[in-house]
Amino acid sequence: MIDMSSNNKTNQEKCQSILELPEIRFVGFLDYMGNLIVGDFKPGLSPLKDEYERKKMFVEAVLRIRTRQDFDDNLGPVEYAAARRKNVVTMTIPFPDKILFISAEPAVDIDILARKVLSLF
Repeated sequence: MIDMSSNNKTNQEKCQSILELPEIRFVGFLDYMGNLIVGDFKPGLSPLKDEYERKKMFVEAVLRIRTRQDFDDNLGPVEYAAARRKNVVTMTIPFPDKILFISAEPAVDIDILARKVLSLF
């Protein structure tokens, strides 16, 4: 959120569009080191994890994406990956230079949400 180059402004605008979906809790772009480039929580929402725990979660998400990419040659690239937990659904969408990380309410339909988000790109 610090570097507001034109690319990051565009990324922030996309994050804001996704945050407007009622089921979204958090959306952000990560670099391939797990650092948050741009993104935020839905206004008025209390995060379930502190900043340190979120950073760990972001790094773990990047590692999962990187591991899955080992199978792209024969299985095809991952369009998105999601995990349904008791209190939240998390979703990652890989891009060549970044990863879109989303958390949503636990009752969300993952496939419908993925189609809505992917249609923005």
